[in-house]
Amino acid sequence: MEKVSFVLASDALEKLHAVGLMASVAAMSQMDVRVFVTMNAVTAFRKETIEKKSFRVEGEVGRRLLSKNAPMFYDLLSQGKMMGSLKVFACGMALDLLEEGLDHFHPVFDEVLGVAGFFQHAEGGQVLFV
Repeated sequence: MEKVSFVLASDALEKLHAVGLMASVAAMSQMDVRVFVTMNAVTAFRKETIEKKSFRVEGEVGRRLLSKNAPMFYDLLSQGKMMGSLKVFACGMALDLLEEGLDHFHPVFDEVLGVAGFFQHAEGGQVLFV
């Protein structure tokens, strides 16, 4: 089975959506997929941010994702998890800096990991940074 891992560091809706889409399609295509959500990207997974849809939008595509009620990145990741081998990890350092636990975030996360732990999961596959 091929393996691909994504490091998602941006809180821009367009980038969040791109990773959600690519990761879910890869998982449904029988690839082993890992997503490590770090830095500002973690904040987009807050329950409050999701409820208010207060995502950072960079351009027209992001605005249209919201106005057309397209499936959101967290929904795409959840679907990928149901249909294939996809794990989503929250960055421990980012959560420490934010002083928040996983209970403040969307339940798509499988666990909290540090960078070393993520590298163990990503070993042997391609790593893409977004």
